Amino acid sequence: MHWWIVWVVLVIAMIATICVGAVYAIRRGLAALHCIAALGDAANERMEAMQEPVQESQREPVSFTQPLHQTAKRYSDAYAKVIARQDRKREQHEAVWRQWRTFNE
Repeated sequence: MHWWIVWVVLVIAMIATICVGAVYAIRRGLAALHCIAALGDAANERMEAMQEPVQESQREPVSFTQPLHQTAKRYSDAYAKVIARQDRKREQHEAVWRQWRTFNE
């Protein structure tokens, strides 16, 4: 085997590696470009929504400007919903466990 054939094989392998790397970089770059374009569209939608005027009837005073009993009532209502959601989740878990216990019987 001649010594120059080894160099030709190495050059061909190097060129192939560079081409594969370039194709990979271009494909990943295009994928990133599409992702960035989608992100830009979403940001643009939110910016346009911020430019729309808000009706005064939709605004609610902030909690620290309201009487304490109103804020406490709102907190207790929200906490009651949290407890109800936890109870529903626990009941669903119990139902699944009951079903699993009797599955193989």
